[in-house]
Amino acid sequence: MSRASLQADLANAQARNTRLAAHVQQLEKWLSQALGAQAWQESGLGALADIDELQRMITRLSSTRSN
Repeated sequence: MSRASLQADLANAQARNTRLAAHVQQLEKWLSQALGAQAWQESGLGALADIDELQRMITRLSSTRSN
């Protein structure tokens, strides 16, 4: 193999390495967000949107009933 061919192979390998590193970083971010959301949901600390809406409805109905 010629020097130019080896340099081209090296440049291609470095470019691929850069793309793969960026992809791994994206996957790590996605996984972190997914695990965080799952942990938050399982902890019971955050109310689900449906529960929040039901609580608002109960409050509205209770206030109209007591008037």
